[in-house]
Amino acid sequence: MRTSVHAQELKSLGLAIDWSREFATCDPAYYARQQRLFLDFFRMGLVYRGEANVNWDPVDETVLANEQVIEGRGWRFGCAGRAAKASQWFFKDHKFCR
Repeated sequence: MRTSVHAQELKSLGLAIDWSREFATCDPAYYARQQRLFLDFFRMGLVYRGEANVNWDPVDETVLANEQVIEGRGWRFGCAGRAAKASQWFFKDHKFCR
């Protein structure tokens, strides 16, 4: 899945990478397994759908991570973002606390 250019760039940085452990999130075998895992969590009641505040970039029409918002502006175009509510999935990680 990797490109030889990418591999060469990483090698030139002195990184020793075990390419036999590489995986690609676009590989159907990978995302099929992730989907099965999510469905297992769902069936066990360990995930739920809820709403939360997000950073909305009106130019890219996408949600930005907190690290992508600098002084209230999106990192790519510098436009003022806004807080918005979005529906998302959450893990019930408190079920694992003792």
